[in-house]
Amino acid sequence: MNRYSRRQMLRFGGVGAAGLVLAACGKQAGVEESKNITAVGVVPESEGLPNAEVNDIVLLRTAASLEYNAIETYEAAIGLGVFTGSFAAAGDIAKRLRDDHRGHAEAINGLVTKLGGKPFTCGNPRLSEIYISPALGLITDKANETPALDVVVLAHALENLAAQTYQSVVTMLSDKALRQAAMTIGQEEARHAAILAQALNPGLAGVLPSVDEATGKPNVATVPGAFGPLTPIPVTLGPVNPDGSRTSLNLETPSLNSLAYDYVTCA
Repeated sequence: MNRYSRRQMLRFGGVGAAGLVLAACGKQAGVEESKNITAVGVVPESEGLPNAEVNDIVLLRTAASLEYNAIETYEAAIGLGVFTGSFAAAGDIAKRLRDDHRGHAEAINGLVTKLGGKPFTCGNPRLSEIYISPALGLITDKANETPALDVVVLAHALENLAAQTYQSVVTMLSDKALRQAAMTIGQEEARHAAILAQALNPGLAGVLPSVDEATGKPNVATVPGAFGPLTPIPVTLGPVNPDGSRTSLNLETPSLNSLAYDYVTCA
């Protein structure tokens, strides 16, 4: 397995430009260096970035962080008390899927421990900040008239995100046993997404891809397409805006700036 440090990735893109700037701004005659004032051609001291290696432990910790994202989201949704009436069954499903994610997190962190790493026991901070917190804010907005439906929509997106993450991670793990474990959990996430898709678009008509004739947008499908695509997952949530639209978010699998590196900890 090829391993690239975060520093190496950043240096790859920035060292050429930095070299040109420093070459143009070399130390000028008659300019005295000072520890207090940065003169032309004098590079101030700075702290180096952590030398974070993307290895099996980091990949598994990242997968565990997404399990906790799901756990925390389901618990928040259950706590809203919106699963009543026609959505009562959705509340039971949410509890079952939350418990499944607890089992997944325990299994993944068990692998992390065996590899000598430290388990990750909270939601991915970056994904919480850019996806989940804004989504929950839209769902709980007082003007939102469909909070229960929006919770199911968000849960469906998170299950697809988890399935895609395991799909992408499996190609990077160096050990066969780890790849098998990742795919076993990944397929369970896909099943979760299929269950929620049927809740959103039930019956045979909701199994395969289709398009809403009124809006021209794709309907939620239990089997959205061939296994393999790792495309952004759009979700539309919250109250209706003045222009008649609703807010859309695009969820994407973790990237280099959202991996659970060794130095990333739970608050």
